[in-house]
Order: sequence, then structure tokens, then C-alpha cells
Amino acid sequence: MNAEKFVAPTMKEALAKVKRTLGEDAIILKSEKVKAGGLNFLRHDLIEVTAARPEDVQDSILTGPDFAETFESTMTRQQDQELPPRPRFEIALLKDEIKNLRDELLIIGNRIKHNKLPDMPQELARFCETIGESGVDKTLAIDMVQEALIQLGPQELISAEAVEGYLLRKLSQVMRPAPAVEIRRKAPYKIALIGPPGAGKTTTLEKLATDPVAYGRRKVGLISLDTNRMAAIEQLKTYARIAGTLLEVVYQPDQAQIALSRLANCEIILVDSAGISPQDNERLSSLKQFIDALDPDEIHLVLNSTIRDEELRLACEKFREISVSHLTFTRLDESLRRGYLLNIAGAAQKPVAWLGTGQNFTGNIERFKPELLRTWILHSPQNDTANRQIGMPTSPIS
Repeated sequence: MNAEKFVAPTMKEALAKVKRTLGEDAIILKSEKVKAGGLNFLRHDLIEVTAARPEDVQDSILTGPDFAETFESTMTRQQDQELPPRPRFEIALLKDEIKNLRDELLIIGNRIKHNKLPDMPQELARFCETIGESGVDKTLAIDMVQEALIQLGPQELISAEAVEGYLLRKLSQVMRPAPAVEIRRKAPYKIALIGPPGAGKTTTLEKLATDPVAYGRRKVGLISLDTNRMAAIEQLKTYARIAGTLLEVVYQPDQAQIALSRLANCEIILVDSAGISPQDNERLSSLKQFIDALDPDEIHLVLNSTIRDEELRLACEKFREISVSHLTFTRLDESLRRGYLLNIAGAAQKPVAWLGTGQNFTGNIERFKPELLRTWILHSPQNDTANRQIGMPTSPIS
């Protein structure tokens, strides 16, 4: 690799030399302080920068464990080296130099990403492919793998367990679990379910009201805002009669307080609503009036996990004005690429509360837990199928 060294009294002057000689796109490979020659009383520390043109770096850039080890040793040397007390401005300069090193490292990482250089550690490359096959957005997957390349140490990069643990932590920061409800005795806890047509709001409401893992052990009251479909009201009336649950139907926003007063002795109030197209602004505005009148503690955007993620992203955007607080996904038993759900959670930037499967009132709903991402994304059904074909063990699907 054709690398050149540039020496100057300050980092700013050294970088200026680099740009003049190698151009604006030059890549900084190393930066360190060096001693100047001459008499002792005239010596001053200088900055030595090693740099190269992008075309010279592409074929020989260090990646994987070697790259991480080089960076780690450079940073450790600069941070751990015992230095005599220095004026504040010199400390600030040293911090700035370290920041510049990190920035240049990200530039190198971006070149790795865009040029698709092959020398990625085997475990990291395998998980990068796995994440992409699960349905996670390609850009997000590559960014996570790039961060792992920078953050993990040399030995961790060759450990499947360490790489998987790191990626799982990153994934769970994008798709976050919602905290469990703390039941208040003074007033009912109100949860409203909203979403597009066919999302499964009414079925989800019935599961939440019945299943012991949800609110089946609590005193639950129901409110229906879905007055446009008689079938929906009849379905809820039938359910309420069988389950022995109180049901109120609200036709106008000004009736909300009356309904709430009738359900005041309940611990939980679940609110059903009509399915609304994300592009129907008039009905969205009307729904907002009902929701504002009820003033729920939680507003769940219920989404069908089998729908294309472009449409789910649109729903997240349009329903945002109704102050959505949580996401709930349905029909997971019919969804093969569950990595798509991480894209939606990332776009909505809301925690995920419930996951629904099947039609039974009990046993078909659970709270989202980050551990599920291990089988959804890091061990997706597609990868298990491929593993069966080559005789490798598979992972159970939650």
C-alpha cells in the first residue's frame, strides 16, 4: 500500500498537508505524536499523520480482527500513556485528535460498506447475511454489522456467541418491549386499540380481556367506537354476554364520559375502534376526537404482520397524530419474515406491547420480549430451512 507520512506542529496543519498532497478524499490511517530533532531545549512534540489515497487503500485495507486489533492498540496507547500535566488547551487538542481518529475510522467503515470489501470476519459475515434474510432493512443490517466491527475486540469478532450477543443488544434497542401495566385502584386503566382495516383490533381486544397472561384475571370493561359496522358491535355484544363483561357503545365523542362513568368500577377498560385507512384523513380526524374524549393511558396501533412493510410504515406515519404510545402486532403465525417488524418498530419509534397469533381467546397472545428476536432474526425460519438442507441443527420458532 502506498502510504505517506506528513509531519506538522498541529493536527490542523498536518491534515492541510495531507489534503494538498493526496486530495480531499485521502484516508487517514494513523495519527500520533513524535519527537522533533535538534537541541533538547528546542524540541517540541509534532503530529505525524499516515495517509493514503482511497484507491491505494481499497485493496489492502485491514479489516476483521486485524483491523480491530490495530485500532484497539492505537487507542489504548494514546489513552493509557502516562503524560505529564498539560494545559487545558493541549488536553482539548488530544481529545480532538482521538475524535478525529474515530471519525476517520467510520469513513473507512463506510468505504468497506460501499465497496463491499470481502475481508469481514466469518461470524460477522454470517450474521450479516442472516439479518438480511430475515427481512431487516439492508441499510440497518449493514450499519449494525459495521458498528460491531468497530466496537468488538479481536477475539470477540471470531466468537459466534459474542457477535450474536452484540447484535441482539443492538436489535433490542430498535424494537423495544413495552413495560407491563401497573394497575391503579383509584381509576380504571384505559387502553385504546386503533389501526387500519383488517388489523385484528376486535379479536386482539377479546384476547386481552380473556387471556390470563393479559388482563383475564382483572375486572375488564369494554367500549366500542366501531359504530359503522353492525357486525363488529354484535361480535362484541356476544363476547361480552358470554364473558360476563360490561360493554358500552359510544356513538359521539360527548358520550365518552357517560360510558367511562358506567365502567368506573373496572380495573381495565379496553377500547375498540373502527378500522381506518391511513389515507382517510377525515376519519382519522374524527377518531382523534373520540380518543381525546376518552383520554386513554395507552394507545396501541394494531398492525397485521403479514402486510407489506411499506404499508405498515405509512400507517405508523398517519396514525402518529393520534398520539400512538405502543405497537401491537397480529397474525404472527402467518408471517414468515418477522425481521420486517423490526423495520416498522424502528420507523414508529414506539415500544412493542403484544403479539397475537391464531383466533383462540386464550393461548394466542403474549407480551413482546427481546429474546424473541433471537429466533425471529438471528435464527429465522429461512435460515433453518437452509440449515436442514446442509444437515445443520435448527432453532425452534417461538
